[in-house]
Amino acid sequence: MGAEVASAAIRGMSPRALASAAALTLALAAIAALAPSLDPGPASPFRHLYGGPVVVAALRFGAIGGGLAAIAAVLLQAPRLLAHLADAGLSAIVVDDLITYLTLLGLGPLVGALAGDARRQRRWYETLLATQRALADEAPLPTALARLRGVLLGRLPGAEIALAVRDGPRLAVAGGETVGPGSAVAAVLDTGAPLFVPDVGDGPRPRRALVVPLLAQGETIGALCVERVGEVGRRERDALLTLGVHLGVALENARLASRQRRFTDELAEKVGGATRHLEAMDRAKSAFVATASHELRTPLTALLGFSEMLATRPLGGDEVRRLANIIRSETDRLARIVDDLLDLSRLEQGLAPRLARRPVAVAPAVVAAVSLFRHRATHRLSVECEEPLPPVDADPDALDRILKNLVSNAIKYSPAGGLVSVDVRAVGACLEFSVADEGRGIAAEALPRIFEPYYRAPDASDAARGVGLGLAVVKSLVDAHGGSIRVASAPGQGTRVTFALPAVP
Repeated sequence: MGAEVASAAIRGMSPRALASAAALTLALAAIAALAPSLDPGPASPFRHLYGGPVVVAALRFGAIGGGLAAIAAVLLQAPRLLAHLADAGLSAIVVDDLITYLTLLGLGPLVGALAGDARRQRRWYETLLATQRALADEAPLPTALARLRGVLLGRLPGAEIALAVRDGPRLAVAGGETVGPGSAVAAVLDTGAPLFVPDVGDGPRPRRALVVPLLAQGETIGALCVERVGEVGRRERDALLTLGVHLGVALENARLASRQRRFTDELAEKVGGATRHLEAMDRAKSAFVATASHELRTPLTALLGFSEMLATRPLGGDEVRRLANIIRSETDRLARIVDDLLDLSRLEQGLAPRLARRPVAVAPAVVAAVSLFRHRATHRLSVECEEPLPPVDADPDALDRILKNLVSNAIKYSPAGGLVSVDVRAVGACLEFSVADEGRGIAAEALPRIFEPYYRAPDASDAARGVGLGLAVVKSLVDAHGGSIRVASAPGQGTRVTFALPAVP
């Protein structure tokens, strides 16, 4: 059995190790052959030459190699020692030889153990250096984990490695698909305590698993799982625990770098979006200035022309009334534009519209707002108020402007002869006003922006004139009342604008 074990050990040695073992054996044999011829005495100083091969064997093969070399050296010297012991008894020379051989027997394992510790420390520092290099750049966390796992697989031969690291609400995993809720890794992530599992496999030999937490600033940010066949000694467990601390700090830096990169990307995207929005607003504002100039000039020109006709021409009563109605209509239009501009100025300053709220009868307010358009509209206008309706808690002027803006838009963006309907009904503690038309509708991509100041849908300028302030002002007035507003529309199916204001309790 011993011969089989020795034979297996020899087969497992590398060619360089076999060559070293052969050289050491020859050195011991040479010393054993030459020492008696150089000094045949019992206390020959050449016996100390055995220390050289013993120390070299200990450095090359560890404590076992040093111990075997020491035993071989003692056995080679044993015949001379026994012969002298038989002739002279336990003399001082024999005691000196015994001390020398005992020193050799202790020197080999001791130097081998120290050399083994030094090699382990070297491998340990090399592992730390390799992990630091693997995490040196600012790679994404999954990439860094995969790279780190590759390093650990190379440094821990025969072991299976898995890593799991928290990355915000997510869990980045290397060496597995996911982390099961009842797994050892999940338990370590929850408790922050290391966990040793004696056997995680179903093979003939037990497969040990050690899961250690990855710690950073007292927080468990992940877990390292090492599986392998064979024992995991106390020294190796302590080393893996220490490795977990170092990996935790390094991965925390990688995790922070990953978060910083995501934050930078998100910030760049937001800044880019805000810049594009501001550029679009600037273009819209420039277009607004040109359009507003035209819109202001049109009623002013009409007022000037018709007032001059009234002042300079002899006109009949019907003609005077017709011109007076036109002047009143254009004056009202001009007043609405000026009011919108004033409200826009307050909006840009972050100020809410001024309101003087009081109970307002709904039906008369709606009829009065719609009647302005009846005498000049080429559309069919419909008003339907559910009865009975409680008064609305609103500023009467603001309510009038909301309704006129919405009805004016419905008329402008729907074909002649189309129906524009205004409906009011009670919904809970609110009154819900709805203005609908049979116009071309609004494209889905334009709906989210229709309440922005200056914004006009791409096809709106072809359909009707306007400065692009109406819906922005309407929304600001509705919001100032604590109400809500929404738009339902689709191309070719008309538009319905619905807003809700609080009713008087």
